[in-house]
Amino acid sequence: MPSPSPPPPFHLLRSHHAPLSSVHFNPSNTLLYSGDQDGFISILDLRVRRVIAYWKAHQGGILGLEEWQGGLISHGRDNVIHFYEPVKKPYIPMTGGGGTTKPLETVKSLPTNTLNFCRFSLTSLPAPSSSPDEDQEDNKSKGKEKEKEALLAVPSLMDSELVDIYHLPSLRRIHASVNLLPKPPSPPSNSGIPDSTRSGLAMSLHVRYLHSTSQVSLSIGYEDGRVELFICALQSISQQYDPRLSKIPNPWKLMWKGKGHNEAIMGMDVDTQGKFGWTVSADHRLVRYDFDRVIRQRIKVDDDSIMKDHATKQVGNSAVAVNADGKLVAVGGWDGKIRLFSAESFKPLGTLSSHRETIHTLSFANLPVQSNVPDIEEASTLDIGIEDDSEEEDERIDMDGIPPKERWLASGGKDTKVALWGLMDFARGK
Repeated sequence: MPSPSPPPPFHLLRSHHAPLSSVHFNPSNTLLYSGDQDGFISILDLRVRRVIAYWKAHQGGILGLEEWQGGLISHGRDNVIHFYEPVKKPYIPMTGGGGTTKPLETVKSLPTNTLNFCRFSLTSLPAPSSSPDEDQEDNKSKGKEKEKEALLAVPSLMDSELVDIYHLPSLRRIHASVNLLPKPPSPPSNSGIPDSTRSGLAMSLHVRYLHSTSQVSLSIGYEDGRVELFICALQSISQQYDPRLSKIPNPWKLMWKGKGHNEAIMGMDVDTQGKFGWTVSADHRLVRYDFDRVIRQRIKVDDDSIMKDHATKQVGNSAVAVNADGKLVAVGGWDGKIRLFSAESFKPLGTLSSHRETIHTLSFANLPVQSNVPDIEEASTLDIGIEDDSEEEDERIDMDGIPPKERWLASGGKDTKVALWGLMDFARGK
């Protein structure tokens, strides 16, 4: 039986007038944030597929967008990260075309270094365990929730090859230059051996909290095609560290490093569990990194068996994303096509075609939020206590036959359009 033909996008967003650089679903899959290279941000209400906000947020292009605790975070080429108030309901769709709306209220801002076009990465932390006395105090203050915490990884202000770690919501830098490694003795100048201690600019950062080991992982993709994995114990997060000032050892330990590409990392993603990483570059390779094996087993720091590559048919790939359950990988190419692969076997699963030029950004929707979600999981605060529960959109299939939202994929590219795709359930077969 022949395979079904790939679906066209079920929705195209045309509010942007510059190439797209970032797309992001909020945790409840009710809003889609998109940002372009002129610094404009659009917010799409996915229930009615209408734009509810569109404004110029940065003087430079948008590098990254994410929602945390109900509020949007935007990272721009103007060397600043903005933190916004949550979007207020009811959502009011824009009328007419080509206009802008009132910007979201900026709560805080953080200066950053964007020389290397590298966006921030964020991971939520588990709520700290309470002592019996603290529990009694909590019982006295009913309805008052503990403040959520997170870690924010950004390129260092001092050196674009290094990474700093900030604490949220305090915006306090807790660890500086975490990937600064001791330099081995340099080879003689007349030896002809190149200095391999420098990896070039940091191109992509991914920080993840590892539930199984109570650790935090940081994976970094570099300009020379190299990837490094660092691990930090959760109890070490509160310790201030700066290699120029601290007498304590670096809490971030280099666990593994390897080079899967000969050119710069153009796109990188790590699954939500921090088990596998994926990279693409100007070459034709899709490379998978078994970070879970690095953490579980004692292996050499340069063990190349951690990497497995697949030769795609397309030379020149610019974006990669893994879906929420870690089973599906999407690769965006310079030719405007999106190629889908099995995360386990690299089996090609189809090609999505709508964009006419380079794909710059990809984002999968999130899994449905469970009612018994632990503290580490965060639901969007945009949808709490405002609408009647009977109107909760929990249908498996929309009225127009579109697959459930956890199987949605958003893509944006040079053609200034955002495409929304509804994918089949590959786990159930064809």
